[in-house]
Amino acid sequence: MIEIKGNDGESIVFDGNFVMKYRHDGKEESVRNPASTYRQCDVKAKKVKNGREPEFQVLLACSTIFALTIPETEKPKLDELVAELERITAG
Repeated sequence: MIEIKGNDGESIVFDGNFVMKYRHDGKEESVRNPASTYRQCDVKAKKVKNGREPEFQVLLACSTIFALTIPETEKPKLDELVAELERITAG
C-alpha cells in the first residue's frame, strides 16, 4: 500500500488494485478508481516563500482527476505510485 499525504488533510492511497482519495485526515473517501484506468501524472513545483518546505501540485489522471498539493517529503512516494501504475497499465 502506498499513501501520499497532502496538505489540508487530503491523501491519495493505492492498495494495489484501486487509487483512492481521502479527505479529513483519512476519514472520508471521496473518489475510488481502478488502477487500470491510470492515464498520466503531471507534477509542477509551486513557488514557496522563504523558510517554507518546497511543495508540488499533483494532477493524477485515472477515470477521474485527482488533485493534491504535497510537500517535498512525499515526492518519493508519488514517484513510486506512478511507477506502479505505469507497470499495471503497460500490461
